[in-house]
Amino acid sequence: MKLTRRKFLKIAGITAVTALASHYYLNNENMKKTPQKPGKILADIHSHLSKDNSIEDILKTLSYGLTGLTIWTDNRRIISYEDAIQYPNVNEIDKGFFAEITVGSSKGYFLKTQEISTDHHILAVACKKHIEKYSDARKVVEEIHKHNGLAILNHPYVITKEGFIPFRVGNAKDEIRIRELCEMVDEIEIFNAQNINPTLGIIIPNMKKANKKAKNLAKEFGFKGIAASDAHRVLEQSKISGIYLPEEHICLDSIKQNILSGNFERHEQYVSRWSFIKGMFLSK
Repeated sequence: MKLTRRKFLKIAGITAVTALASHYYLNNENMKKTPQKPGKILADIHSHLSKDNSIEDILKTLSYGLTGLTIWTDNRRIISYEDAIQYPNVNEIDKGFFAEITVGSSKGYFLKTQEISTDHHILAVACKKHIEKYSDARKVVEEIHKHNGLAILNHPYVITKEGFIPFRVGNAKDEIRIRELCEMVDEIEIFNAQNINPTLGIIIPNMKKANKKAKNLAKEFGFKGIAASDAHRVLEQSKISGIYLPEEHICLDSIKQNILSGNFERHEQYVSRWSFIKGMFLSK
């Protein structure tokens, strides 16, 4: 069949419109840098950043705000606190747990945190011991408290499972354990930047529902609720969301006390659909 000029223009037009629509659909969030606030620092205490980035980009990321370097189950390619203190121009404020880093005229901080994956995910902050994996999240919370750490229930309504889509929104059967944990933990994460609706509820569930349910849960139990990026490997996700903490006299103890007392403000922003896909499915 002969391709006439009219048919060519029609095909080109449809292709261009499809490409443009796909671009705007996938890049639905601007992923802009979190704004600064006088006397405050944006702390993203729950993030998993990959070593598979240039040192220059890693240093640039760490030298803005406060980054929680969160170790998880597979830490071979995730930047740990121990990795970060080897970078240039690092000064430890609380040895083994909290440090500042200077790159040019920019200064940032990084914090050692650990996410323990059990029937629910628990974030350990300022815990003096590496927590082993238990089958019961309640045991994890007890261990964190035993070692003077802060225990935070991450994304309470994101339930991990086996399969191609490894998560779902918590249901009525999950409520008993979630509520038990709320009686034990120090705070809960009520906004997770990864909880998006990537495919309009088709194949991949609408995880924004998990954030909404977590916010209602926090009100019921009297938690203020933190926000975090839960960055998955890609640096652009770091500090998309977080909490503003007082920067004056910042140290490990002040971070703990400000979270415990609710002396923080949330900053909520979702990752884009494309960034989510890169982090969850395309990154090594």
